[in-house]
Amino acid sequence: MIKKISCSLVVLFFSMQLLNAQNNPQAEKILTDLLTAAKTNAIKTSFKLTLREKNDSQPQSTSGTLTLKGNKFVLEMEAMKSWFDGKTQWSYVPQNNEVSVTEPTEKELSETNPMAILSGFKSKCIIRFSSKIKSEQNYCIEMTPKIKNDISNIEVQVNKSTGNLFSIKLKNKNGSTSLLTLSNFQKGINVTDNIFIFNTAKYKGATINDLR
Repeated sequence: MIKKISCSLVVLFFSMQLLNAQNNPQAEKILTDLLTAAKTNAIKTSFKLTLREKNDSQPQSTSGTLTLKGNKFVLEMEAMKSWFDGKTQWSYVPQNNEVSVTEPTEKELSETNPMAILSGFKSKCIIRFSSKIKSEQNYCIEMTPKIKNDISNIEVQVNKSTGNLFSIKLKNKNGSTSLLTLSNFQKGINVTDNIFIFNTAKYKGATINDLR
């Protein structure tokens, strides 16, 4: 009898764990709608990226603009400009007048494209509304990887009225954090695919380092 009770308790415990590990349907839908909009609309937004190491009281920040269309993007910052056409990435550094050509991995793309972060991790995470962060303007969603990863947690904020992405915060297992905040979000802009390709005519004399 005691053995049966013990087995029943174990089964109940793991059943509750599985129940607790399920996604919140509404939170998951908000992310799905956001990713669908990004695939079907060209988007342009300003951004600020703040990096903070675990024991560093002075975070590092950079800002710029990002144009997205499906899995293509153009990233513009003062120190660098990058183009990605869905396969090839060109990263140009004005200070050196050099451009590096690569075929980035999914992980490398997630470091420059916020939608790639969400699409890449969506199926790998438990998705719920955050119990720690509250906002009147934004939905606050927490993504927790199902399997141990370099990223321990992802916090996403999506504007309630527009459905636009407001911020993504990555927490790494080493204690560092990356916070990407978006502003001036524009959807449905008219762009052609050639803007996602490095134009050698505009950067005459640039050294090209083909690392593919």
